[in-house]
Amino acid sequence: MSSRKPVFKDSFKEYFGNLIGDELNDFIKSCETPLKSSIRVNTIKIDRETLKKQLIEKGWILEDIPFYKDAFIIKERNASLGNTIEHFIGSYYVQEQSSMIPPIVLNPKAGEKVLDCCASPGSKTTQIAQLMNNEGVLVANDKGVNRISILRSNLQRCGVKNTILTNGVGQRFSKLGEVFDKVLVDAPCSGFGAIRKDWSIAKLFNTKSLGFLKRTQAELLENGFKCLKSGGTIVYSTCTLTTEENEELVNNFLSNHNNVKLEKIRLTGLEKCKGIGLDKVMRIWPHHVDMEGFFIAKMVKLWLMKIQDLNK
Repeated sequence: MSSRKPVFKDSFKEYFGNLIGDELNDFIKSCETPLKSSIRVNTIKIDRETLKKQLIEKGWILEDIPFYKDAFIIKERNASLGNTIEHFIGSYYVQEQSSMIPPIVLNPKAGEKVLDCCASPGSKTTQIAQLMNNEGVLVANDKGVNRISILRSNLQRCGVKNTILTNGVGQRFSKLGEVFDKVLVDAPCSGFGAIRKDWSIAKLFNTKSLGFLKRTQAELLENGFKCLKSGGTIVYSTCTLTTEENEELVNNFLSNHNNVKLEKIRLTGLEKCKGIGLDKVMRIWPHHVDMEGFFIAKMVKLWLMKIQDLNK
């Protein structure tokens, strides 16, 4: 990250000021503060306590993450997170705290069929695999050939064996019919929740281009829902904080489907992270919670029988 502070345009301040009012200065100050380092224990290869002991013996100081037991904030360390033997052999994955939330909310189980339609570089994919105990079928898709190469490398390093890699647009999976128990749509987005990680993002803000990815995001959610089994769960997430790409998109999706239910997300320490106009979704503001900005919505596909019963 550059040593220079991020540049916030007047349009940026006006847009987010309209959303959060007198919290704007706190929000901007939080965006200027670098993220805490955090890692996720890769339980496919090692258990939490063994890795914790190894890192403490190195002189590292760890802090537990309240909503996820298999992860740590690294308060002090004497080596780069990506330059340790534990990282090379896949004992841990360097991952921001907010990024760990969508797989937790998805809650995949061993033996299920799961789709991660925008999978690279693999942080959430490898986490889903370990939550599945490396069993069942996990389809990890991405449309870029170079991105698939990165994804493959991370899957191999983490010892993931239950995953099928596919290369193409995520919208195509609707052709398969209702085959997946769980679907994750971690959609491409404008990235304005990730300013703390990359300060250059702030100066890209342009009100004229807000929602320029909305069509792609809506198509990914729609097609992910089509290949989801009745009773299955779909999670939509972004690392941005615009309402156009988050609450508005989810609201439109709910309005256009009578066989979907938005479910309340409950995680320890994140109870107050409510959406704008949608209390059941989760919106991570970095000035409320010391993490990257993020949005997560959890929806369940209703059984046809339930819809018929409601219409009686």
